[in-house]
Amino acid sequence: MSFRILKRYGLLLTIGLMAVALVAVPVTESGAAQSKPVLPTKAIVTGSNKDLGAIRTFFFCQTAACKKTKTADKAAADAALSDIEADIKLMKADAVPPSQQAIVAKYQIDAKALISAYTAYPKHTDADDVANNVGIIYYQTSNLGSDDYLLGCAQTKTAVVFKEWSVGVVGVAYAMQVDTQAETTTAPAPTILSANKSLLAEAASLKNDANGPNAKFNKMLIQFANTQTTDSHDTILVVEGKGKSVTKTEFTNLAKKLTSEFKALSALQNKLAA
Repeated sequence: MSFRILKRYGLLLTIGLMAVALVAVPVTESGAAQSKPVLPTKAIVTGSNKDLGAIRTFFFCQTAACKKTKTADKAAADAALSDIEADIKLMKADAVPPSQQAIVAKYQIDAKALISAYTAYPKHTDADDVANNVGIIYYQTSNLGSDDYLLGCAQTKTAVVFKEWSVGVVGVAYAMQVDTQAETTTAPAPTILSANKSLLAEAASLKNDANGPNAKFNKMLIQFANTQTTDSHDTILVVEGKGKSVTKTEFTNLAKKLTSEFKALSALQNKLAA
């Protein structure tokens, strides 16, 4: 994928992050008593590939064929979401092996965000709200794909391959690109507010995504997310008339820092995913 990002104050960065095929999955919580049945990881990993695929087909159809089957695709996506909700309950009821507990805990975060956005989507008519929900659905299905892959690796005691794991990070980065592009010089205040609130959520997601097989990349991911959080937080204050102490120089310096950090992060991602 090619990401055009960080346009604020005229700065522009175009970096190619390697596209990674989606893997799939569901959700849950950790810490179960030993008397409980062991979580059926294999069945969850297998079934969730189909579920995430159904949700993405409905929301991100790009072919003439799927555009003719929207009603059926919506029904399949609804059923897939029900499957994910069932998996959450299953994981709460069953014992989670120690090697899977951290992954399962992250599932719960990613899945709840997906379920919330999916449920809210038909209720919103405001364009910014609709775009925000679609963005969450996009990158949280990507995150769940990454979670699913890690769960499979934990189950089979297989080494994690960076290229397969990084699908979640790539999904979030793409969503961040879309939101930064919305911040044009002519964009109305509500759009700028909406974009930066989305960026805050995406930055938080990136921090949770720092569980990959490369420690340096994880550290850089958290640093970039922290910088984006500061930038978006300050932008929201200014737009709301509460950030009068934040100067244009500070924003310019933050934009430069974001550019530098994203460039370094993207270069390492491309190297590790090669």
